[in-house]
Amino acid sequence: MSFERLADAVDAAAEARQGARWEGPDLRMRCTTTDAVYDWPEGAPYDGETPYTWNVPGYGSHTTEDTEARGGLLRALCSLSWAKEEGRIVSGLPVCRECRREVQLGAERPRGSP
Repeated sequence: MSFERLADAVDAAAEARQGARWEGPDLRMRCTTTDAVYDWPEGAPYDGETPYTWNVPGYGSHTTEDTEARGGLLRALCSLSWAKEEGRIVSGLPVCRECRREVQLGAERPRGSP
């Protein structure tokens, strides 16, 4: 699970204790497709390589670090597993929020001014 989900739970609980209704996450502290709020200390979960997006019928699209099934199953960045024959590679970011977040957080980005 993402650290952002834990932060959401803490924020929602703090609002509830004060009698306020939680309006959702503070998006200023969230990653986007161009800006990360977190850097992996030793590289992305997929070692900085380009991840693959798979459409798995009935489960949406998810991202894996490679196309090799280990033990007969592929494992997504969100931990969903499926047999290689059950899905197909598609283009673009996955619909799975956890997989998308991991890809965005692990993306290589230039630092500083050009």
